[in-house]
Amino acid sequence: MLIKAEIAKIEKFIREYVQDDETVVVPVSGGLDSDVTARLCCRVLGKERVRLFIVLQSEMEEKFHRQAAALAAQLGVHLAEIHLENINRILIGALEEGEENGLFRLDTLLDPAKAKCSLRSAVLSCYQDKGFLIAGTTNKTEKMLGFFLTFGDNLANFKPLAHLYKTEVREIAKAVGTAPDVMEQEASAGFWEGQTDAEDLAYWIINRGPILAPRDFTDEEIARAQTMAPDLTPEKVDAVLLLYEDGKTEEEAATEAAVSREIAEGIYSIVKKARKYKSRTIMAEPEGR
Repeated sequence: MLIKAEIAKIEKFIREYVQDDETVVVPVSGGLDSDVTARLCCRVLGKERVRLFIVLQSEMEEKFHRQAAALAAQLGVHLAEIHLENINRILIGALEEGEENGLFRLDTLLDPAKAKCSLRSAVLSCYQDKGFLIAGTTNKTEKMLGFFLTFGDNLANFKPLAHLYKTEVREIAKAVGTAPDVMEQEASAGFWEGQTDAEDLAYWIINRGPILAPRDFTDEEIARAQTMAPDLTPEKVDAVLLLYEDGKTEEEAATEAAVSREIAEGIYSIVKKARKYKSRTIMAEPEGR
């Protein structure tokens, strides 16, 4: 990938999508993708036409707040700090009470964590209703794996990085001035202390797809996930995804990407299920007369 040419392509996309009288809001998390998205929007539109916000939630690591604040300070853009601590637990508790058969469970790790992402979408909706355009931060790796909530962090008016793998976003980040500590940290949704995307993906592989309903993992499965996670580097995950797109078999992907057969088969299964459960066309409607 030619970095300068790719940056020019993205900037052209932003310039053509955002009209002269419009302002963009970027949900920042202290992570790589939102950092790059914010920088690119400011380069094209100027800081006066960009707003940033971060949703502060329970168990969030302080470094993410600190890195988001540093980004805003460097860009000269105000960072709106939206305090929603513990609201996720209130939401899941209400859903658990209103539903039946344990569809939602407050006593699990996953449901309250996913609700944090759902709350971010509520904030996005409030900004959008004020006339702002939402700049999405999803990259191609997340898009293929379904590493998002369809009606959560997937929602945006435009997504400047959705065509780039995570490893490619990192290359763009080097060129646009992202801080080294942001580029070098492990990818994480920041749901709880020490949480990483690699660990989450390991459990998805064991589950053979996105974890849609509460489930308990056995001690043996937990041990397998912990063993597998260090091998799920962005480089290896992106290599498997690229081989999937190239039509390679699971066995070929395992060999060429230097990963276990379980990882290759698991990622292939996740991509296929993500298409059904996470990436189906939304807002579908019958054709008009």
